[in-house]
Amino acid sequence: MTATSSDLKASQALDGPDMEALNRRRGRFVPWIIAAFYMTFMSALIGFVFIAYAHPPSETTEDAYAKGLAYNDTLAKAGAQAQLRWRSDIDYTAGRLHFNLTDHAGQPIAAARVKAWFVHPGNAVEDRSFDLRDDGEGRYAADAPLPAKGVWTVHVTAEKTGRQYQSVTTVEVE
Repeated sequence: MTATSSDLKASQALDGPDMEALNRRRGRFVPWIIAAFYMTFMSALIGFVFIAYAHPPSETTEDAYAKGLAYNDTLAKAGAQAQLRWRSDIDYTAGRLHFNLTDHAGQPIAAARVKAWFVHPGNAVEDRSFDLRDDGEGRYAADAPLPAKGVWTVHVTAEKTGRQYQSVTTVEVE
């Protein structure tokens, strides 16, 4: 379609103040679109900040930095335990913990100081520790009633003549 003289005259008629008014009306909504975009972006960001502060991450290790610095000591202790070649057996039945400790030749290790920690995976308030008594011939036991059913992690530490042995296992409490 070819331009007619009337179309040309109409476009020329809008030159000047009328065209400026039309351009101003067209441009008025552009800042509002930009403002709406940034407001949407900022409201989402504020929402994420609120969620982050309302739900802090769980701390799995207290003093993680200090423990990280002492990691070489931890490795040295693990190496010393491996050289001991002690063996253990942990059994938890009917609220009673049994721990058997033998040396590398299968001989019982008696008169050790033995302590057990029961760690609840979901609630640190329910964690418990117990001192085990020596029943003779490398057998140690303690009554260990636990407050909740579920799977617990048991850490047992035995110490004799300056040497330390640690063992970890999981038990199911019903």
